[in-house]
Amino acid sequence: MRPEETLDIKLALAGWFAGKPAAELAEMEAEAYAKQGFSNSPQDELDSLRIAQNYWVAPDMVRIVEAAQETLPDEDVLLEEPPSSHGFLVLAEPFTIRCADPECVDDHPFSGLRWRPVHRVLPANKWAEEQHDDGILIQWIGPVVGEEERQFFGSPVAPVGNGMFMPAGRPLQMAQSVEIGAMRPESAVLCRYARTMWTLMQQPLVAVGELEADRAQRRRLQRAGRIPAAPVAVVTLRRKTATGGNNDEAQEVEWSHRWVVRGHWRRQWHPRLQTHRPVWISEHVKGPDDKPLLVREKVITWRR
Repeated sequence: MRPEETLDIKLALAGWFAGKPAAELAEMEAEAYAKQGFSNSPQDELDSLRIAQNYWVAPDMVRIVEAAQETLPDEDVLLEEPPSSHGFLVLAEPFTIRCADPECVDDHPFSGLRWRPVHRVLPANKWAEEQHDDGILIQWIGPVVGEEERQFFGSPVAPVGNGMFMPAGRPLQMAQSVEIGAMRPESAVLCRYARTMWTLMQQPLVAVGELEADRAQRRRLQRAGRIPAAPVAVVTLRRKTATGGNNDEAQEVEWSHRWVVRGHWRRQWHPRLQTHRPVWISEHVKGPDDKPLLVREKVITWRR
């Protein structure tokens, strides 16, 4: 998907949440969200979409997220962790995750993400007393399947499953706990993808531009009256400028791809969050700008 499509996709989802099908689906899902201790009505979704900051993430950044998420340190979730309190994010290319159902062999695509802050109250049970949590509710979106689903949602994307709540002050490893509110392991994986995305979006590895709505798009948004014509933050991989002295013996090499050199996580002081947080260290991206980015796992062999 192109960055210019971000606002149109957001408008289509806003139209869906304002319609009767969304209200009917919300009634069916109300019990599931009540068990999680909070409301997630279509009006809640619309209110969040109206004020959500818009993001579009370039293909190179999606590949970096896929590589980095596997080793992201499991720090406590912070309410200030996302780049904005309410967000609407579209991926240029989807990533896929193998279905958690052992009887399903499909790889499910994910092409975007919404998030907002939520307070939940969980009733007491035999494992714990009544529990109050502030946290972040995330909802992934994915490509629609077939023309019928596209007509139903009025969009090339649709919500995937239910929203997932990440309680602040706890690591994602709580997925393995019997404490109330613990998420399933497959949900923890998707939350890890979201946290990796947020973390990388706020680091020097990334360049963030801004795209304004064009005249036709502004008119469509004004006529609908559901979301403002806010700019889209375009998140791309920053190209590091090569430095060094003159070398008369240097030779030009026609590389067939680009690659990330020595990518790894390191704990570093985060001034905005006022705590130490993981920082993705990538010394540089090497290779011609017009070649595809190749991301490989790094294998270190110790020899005596």
